[in-house]
Amino acid sequence: MVRLFSAILFLSALLPLRAANDEAVVARLYARGLAGDALAVVECIAALENVLATQPGNQLARVYLGSAKTLRSRDLPFGMAKWSTLRRGIALMDEAAAAAPNDAKVLLLRAVTNAAFPAILGRRQLARQALDELVELVEKDPAKLSPADRQLLYLNAGQAAKDAGDSIRARELWKRGAALNGDRKLTAENRTALEELERPH
Repeated sequence: MVRLFSAILFLSALLPLRAANDEAVVARLYARGLAGDALAVVECIAALENVLATQPGNQLARVYLGSAKTLRSRDLPFGMAKWSTLRRGIALMDEAAAAAPNDAKVLLLRAVTNAAFPAILGRRQLARQALDELVELVEKDPAKLSPADRQLLYLNAGQAAKDAGDSIRARELWKRGAALNGDRKLTAENRTALEELERPH
């Protein structure tokens, strides 16, 4: 789960905001929030809400906002506020995916966030289906995602396959991720996942 959720960091440079400085600020806050900084999560949510106030059609900002709200729910004490914030975050991600069904970046962030949720929330099967559909999409049209994003996709799709008991598919996906010339850290993560799978138990 840690690998799945921390891997979202690789998408944080993809947020197309009007000002490069805004993009950098949001990416930095989001990264800090993923690392556990609760105040950064609050500031990231505010920044993304400001983006959507002027760019209501920015579905990548919307899916980031949904993901950030799920981080906010992580930081809240148990109670109604925690669950309502989580539900709102999930709803925002679903809305973004529905509004941009061909935007692979939006779909990838939603799928990776869903895959990181505890199994009790019932989102992992949805995540695996979305990841498998994305794999099929980018195999037909690799330009939908950068090489590094495809590595991230293969890393997470492989983990979802392994969690579902399909080690053959996991192995194939991680091999694809390791073979791509994208991001060194993601290359290493795909290779590590593959080595762990093939190590005798």
